[in-house]
Amino acid sequence: MRSQSNNTEAAIFNIGIGSIFSGVGAVINKEPQEKLGKVLFKGMAQGALGGYLVYESKVIAGRISKQENLTYGWPAKFMNSAGTSIIENAASNRNFWEQWNLNIGFNRIEFHTKDRFQLKYRIQPVSFLLTAYTAVQNKFEPELSLRVGEFVFSGNNTFGYEDNNDYYLGRAISTAILLNPEAGGFNYTTMAHELIHVFQYYDFNVLNTYLNKPLEEFKDGSGFFRKMDKIFYYDFNIFAFAGLYKMEHFGKDQKSFEGYYSNYFEREAYLFSTY
Repeated sequence: MRSQSNNTEAAIFNIGIGSIFSGVGAVINKEPQEKLGKVLFKGMAQGALGGYLVYESKVIAGRISKQENLTYGWPAKFMNSAGTSIIENAASNRNFWEQWNLNIGFNRIEFHTKDRFQLKYRIQPVSFLLTAYTAVQNKFEPELSLRVGEFVFSGNNTFGYEDNNDYYLGRAISTAILLNPEAGGFNYTTMAHELIHVFQYYDFNVLNTYLNKPLEEFKDGSGFFRKMDKIFYYDFNIFAFAGLYKMEHFGKDQKSFEGYYSNYFEREAYLFSTY
């Protein structure tokens, strides 16, 4: 993998995905009286800005490996949260500064700044369930978790994988990071690689905004759903991310370097954590 060309590819991918997904979301969430062209342009422009920040967050996460220093974990997370927040605002047809979201594992902390400042806490249920499963089957690593801002575990019990347990160095299971002690356990490169996978999971949060209007209708018609919506942020994005990830590996020999890294998501994580 050539570093310069692949960095350019990664930048274009992150900016492009942010822009396109935001533009589509903005059109879905536009008000009837708003002009289509104006809404689309604003959404795509804001999404491109968010995509650039997401790209930079992955660059910063890669420094964990290159400089063997876990203190880059939180700066990378804050940069990533800023980028994904701008993208979500754009796709929701909001101004880029109206809501800021900080994701820490399955926890979602929302800072609402449009009319008056509000702080809200919500749980991402799919991420919560997968993290709970990982926690029950493996050992929690509190120090590593505090240093990188995501839940980190060590062990070789995974969810949804059928290959040999000693085959992998680490895995990102939605927002949980699992390090395999039978393959060496903790190392900086693996930590950076898996943190970037967690960021890729957040890349698809934007798709949840496509359901803003249907969810609002559910809230209007159901007091129970209204209460649940205050507790949960529905992370439907996992289905898109997991599906695309599997498609990228479909028919490939995952035990060969070429086959495994034919997957764009693996290639991107490898790029930032290795070069």
